Amino acid sequence: MRNISDNTFQLGVFAPNMWGGLTRTTAEQRWQATWDNNVAVGKMADEAGMDFLLPLAQWSRLKGQAQTDGHMLEALSWAAGMLAQTERITVFATVHTPFLHPLFAARQAVTCDHIGKGRFGLNIVSGSAEPDFQMFGTPMRDHDERYAYTEEWTTLLKRLWQEPEPFDFHGEFFHLEGVFARPAPYGGDRPVLISAGSSPTGRRFAARHADSLFMAILSLEGLADQITATRADAGRALPMYGAGHVICRKTRQETEEYYHYIVHEKGDQEAAEEVRRTIFGKGQQSVPREVIDRMTERLISGGGTFPIKGDPDDVAQTFKQLSDAGLTGMAVAMVNYLDDLPILRDEVLPRLERMGLRNTPVTGAAAS
Repeated sequence: MRNISDNTFQLGVFAPNMWGGLTRTTAEQRWQATWDNNVAVGKMADEAGMDFLLPLAQWSRLKGQAQTDGHMLEALSWAAGMLAQTERITVFATVHTPFLHPLFAARQAVTCDHIGKGRFGLNIVSGSAEPDFQMFGTPMRDHDERYAYTEEWTTLLKRLWQEPEPFDFHGEFFHLEGVFARPAPYGGDRPVLISAGSSPTGRRFAARHADSLFMAILSLEGLADQITATRADAGRALPMYGAGHVICRKTRQETEEYYHYIVHEKGDQEAAEEVRRTIFGKGQQSVPREVIDRMTERLISGGGTFPIKGDPDDVAQTFKQLSDAGLTGMAVAMVNYLDDLPILRDEVLPRLERMGLRNTPVTGAAAS
């Protein structure tokens, strides 16, 4: 099986393909996800020795004051372009299984995998936003049936990558004749598969079919027990990642002032409410309803993901706490990736290296 990274605590850039990223704000610093900006961020993360790039997939437009909310660069074609522009970093695409046929996905993924010479990975999600299903004219099954569909979809995907001869497939959801997808993935080993789900059904799916699990992190309290229990249920040392957002400045005071400006002065309340209604709406079981009702501020600052806020020492210590709890790594979003990634690169990553959580990146001729 391919390995994303040898770092003890792995870090990736999350959702740079989305206008605004995960932050619901009308501030002028709001992220503009142009292709040129994405390439600049991808190259910066690659050169800094970060481990992966993970795009978000979202189809319906969110209501809110920000004119670009809900705009995105499509994840599979984005991944192909990013792989062509980078050298070492793993690049994921995120796909909603109800909206993409597994035969088409298998061939798109292999094309990406050959472009990146084995650096491609796939984030498989079942979908939870009802407006997305309405846009595609696809019935939204109940939670567990969506995972049953995704399980069959993923089984087909793996067989298409692995089997050199055409085969027939007859399951509950797919009835296919003579399906075939060549060439095989780059180097003969399939792309890394990740699954984002924290419900019991989602965790069981990840244990059976994925190489790692992205989980919802509500707080540090009890996280270690949750990770231990999930791995025990999986019956293996399942790599587990979280999704977060980083707001970091050189001092705590600067960070608090910036956070107040972005969230409290310029926060897009209407967009945050729409996220709560749609993304955390009908049928999702990852985050308890009573928790969602209290997290408006967190939805504004980072789409409901785990907040990491403070000066570089604070941010590094938070990452260490997450690592000590057993987390393999984290995908992090930022208010403005081009503005905010340099302090992560120059101040936080060296601290993590000194803590023994990350290796010193190899650059230049030595990397080649």
